[in-house]
Amino acid sequence: MRTKVLGTLLMAVLALPGTTSLVAARAPVEANAVVAFIDTGINPYHDVFADDSPRAKRHPSTYIPGYPKTALALKLSLDEPDYWKAVKADCVKVWSKVEPGKLYWFPGTKIVGAIAFLEEGDDPEPVNCEIPKPTGGVVRDQGGHGTMVASRAASNEYGACRECLVVSVHFPGSVNLLAPGGSTKPSVDAIKWAADNAGWIDAQSNSWGPIVPAWEPTGQAGLFTANPELVRAVEEVSSKHAAFWASGNGAAFRGGVLGHPTVLAAHMTPSAIIVGGHDSGYVNTWPGFPPHVVADSCDAWGAEVFETAKSGERVAGGTSGATPFAAGGAAQILLEARSLLGDEATGVTKKVVAQGRKGLVKDGPLADGKFTLDEWKEITFKTATSRPAGQKTDGPVCAPGPYMPTPIKWTDVPEGYPEYLHIGYGAVDDKSLALAFKVLAGTVKMPDRTATDGFFDRDRQVRETTYGVFSSTAAS
Repeated sequence: MRTKVLGTLLMAVLALPGTTSLVAARAPVEANAVVAFIDTGINPYHDVFADDSPRAKRHPSTYIPGYPKTALALKLSLDEPDYWKAVKADCVKVWSKVEPGKLYWFPGTKIVGAIAFLEEGDDPEPVNCEIPKPTGGVVRDQGGHGTMVASRAASNEYGACRECLVVSVHFPGSVNLLAPGGSTKPSVDAIKWAADNAGWIDAQSNSWGPIVPAWEPTGQAGLFTANPELVRAVEEVSSKHAAFWASGNGAAFRGGVLGHPTVLAAHMTPSAIIVGGHDSGYVNTWPGFPPHVVADSCDAWGAEVFETAKSGERVAGGTSGATPFAAGGAAQILLEARSLLGDEATGVTKKVVAQGRKGLVKDGPLADGKFTLDEWKEITFKTATSRPAGQKTDGPVCAPGPYMPTPIKWTDVPEGYPEYLHIGYGAVDDKSLALAFKVLAGTVKMPDRTATDGFFDRDRQVRETTYGVFSSTAAS
């Protein structure tokens, strides 16, 4: 069930004699935050995305300014406890009629958007409704990855932002060996669509990347490697709204076990928010380095794809699971800022992500009544936990294998050690969100992360230089 955001509890101090509130009295608002997941689709039948509020039955355009009124409702058998029986019941009337390139939404869920992109000239695999477990079609997740990432961010039970609204952007995520160059276009179309809708979509989360850590200037290899078209698109979308990208992704990135420098990953552009990992508070060495922030990256809670209620503590893994959790945590910060400012809108307008009357919050980044995209990124980074410990949503420590963590806990790493080399500013977790809320309310100052700021200033300069190379085509 979706939780109504009623604003900060700091308003309670207004009732205490002799105290001065940093938050002015105001009426409660129903703030929103919308995150798009560019992945393999979604399982809309799962309870972690359920919303039984009256609003969830209304067209999203009635409460999300800028949302396309042309989006079509897909009415599903959400009360059916068995996933395959539900899919079978809806197969002919719903799933066989879903088309790529069209925006849909699911009444009775927090999934306010679902759209699919395919390679140019390709038709979706025909939907087969004659078998017990129907196959084919678009939007519905048939692999599990897309459902997992969305649940890490927005699950009603364990997501980093349990009130967040979800947009599922489905793209193939694969490379045709006979024509690899065609794999770039649907991925670029998917991320650009999310960014072109930044007027109502706050952030996008990307738990994918080129298969090998290399750059190929002609684009003929498609997503086997990074190419100029993809690199330019990543930078474009990352400048429009908050765009989170998994580090260490792709088979060859992880094959080395010891990690890969993110500055050599061509699609990790200057404006992209790079997410790495720790493992339930233990030091991980395989994720790409340095990232900006991290979250748990091995054996964490996630939704089972062919279920209606089952989740598991080892379903999520890799920076694929860490990235949406970090994106969800950032969205939770934005949700709190909007609640404090009384802003019920979503999206980015002229680089502003939340606004309200000046003076509603007496001190801190919201005092001027505006919360900018840059301020949102800054507070997400600077409140991150530099010495993270495990928390319930992390699940257990990764089982023995090539991606198991070191035996060193981050809480045991000396304070003088530069954690930013491995985990950037640190983890987006419960501790960091509690601190971020205090900064937003003006009760504590923004943490001083001077050394880390300096490191990433230099890191950005390097990325800007490499971007000039990686974004150039062979002809230029």
